[in-house]
Amino acid sequence: MKKKMTVCFCGLTVLFGLAVAVFMFAGRTRALRFVSQMGPGINLGNTLDATGLREYRPNADDLEYETYWGNPKADAETFLAMKKAGFGTVRIPVTWEDHLDASYQISEVWMDRVQEVVDMALAADLYVIIDLHHEEWLDLRTERAQEIRTEFAVVWEQIAGRFRDYDETLLFEAMNEPRLRNSEVEWTSGTEELRAMVNELNAVFVETVRSSGGGNRKRYLLICPYAGNSETEAMQGLIIPEDGRLIVSVHMYTPYSFCQKEDGDKEWDDAGTRERVRQAFFEMNRLFVERHVPVILTEFGCVDKGNTKERLAWTSYYMEQSRRYGIWCIWWDCGGYALLDRENKSWRFPEIVEELTDEQK
Repeated sequence: MKKKMTVCFCGLTVLFGLAVAVFMFAGRTRALRFVSQMGPGINLGNTLDATGLREYRPNADDLEYETYWGNPKADAETFLAMKKAGFGTVRIPVTWEDHLDASYQISEVWMDRVQEVVDMALAADLYVIIDLHHEEWLDLRTERAQEIRTEFAVVWEQIAGRFRDYDETLLFEAMNEPRLRNSEVEWTSGTEELRAMVNELNAVFVETVRSSGGGNRKRYLLICPYAGNSETEAMQGLIIPEDGRLIVSVHMYTPYSFCQKEDGDKEWDDAGTRERVRQAFFEMNRLFVERHVPVILTEFGCVDKGNTKERLAWTSYYMEQSRRYGIWCIWWDCGGYALLDRENKSWRFPEIVEELTDEQK
């Protein structure tokens, strides 16, 4: 009798395991469909993510941060211009650290403004992503791991609580480029220990948001590898929590001298660069999409150096890979990368915008 009960228990365990696997597969397939509807994206960069003002003006108001890095306040017309141009998604980077008190409580004034901007973007019929962006305290120093984890959970608990009843068109992104700052591994794939720390924070993020209930039980969440790096080693080191509504976020500015250095190369088109970009998309597909985990390139772009023809060709190649693998890309839009003139709501480089938003190619 004891033997039969053991066999029965083992059989139930196997069936339960299969049921969980089927449930996860169905959830992840649904996530792929969801992301496919989001459309091409653009970042509202250097706006709600501005930081450092109180180092120079200790009595500065929370709301002064929004224009500190030279951009106008976000308004409804900004998001309507994005939608009209053909974008389906806006990522709104948010830095919270200058708006926290000693117990990590977010300023009500700042939280209200973030919500107001989110509401304007949603009213324009855009999918919206908000994150934790230039957080200096999120420096991956292992000796501070517990302190970082605590602050991270407290901050996300408040954000999740404020947006608890929003629907799935609002997405949360755990972190922006988490890394060990000012180290020789800052912009690499990291170390095994650092990748483990990122995985732990991703898990804390998912648990914190899900446990807040309401719409957060089904909200789509973005997690990233070390530094948001698209190199194979970094992406291989990312552990996906057991959750059917997760999206992987990576960044790619390849090649660096062309994309990010304002005094760098004005040309990019060589066999080596094409292969690096193609291989990165291939690996995103192999490691995640083929396992039914969607990927979004939440940052990419190249600065203007009076080389519009080259920038257009570079963008076209990225979008070719994007369409091939079903990986949406979100342009980093501010400063030298800026496509949208936010003052008059006109597009500086309409040919690049057309390339980004043309889903029929």
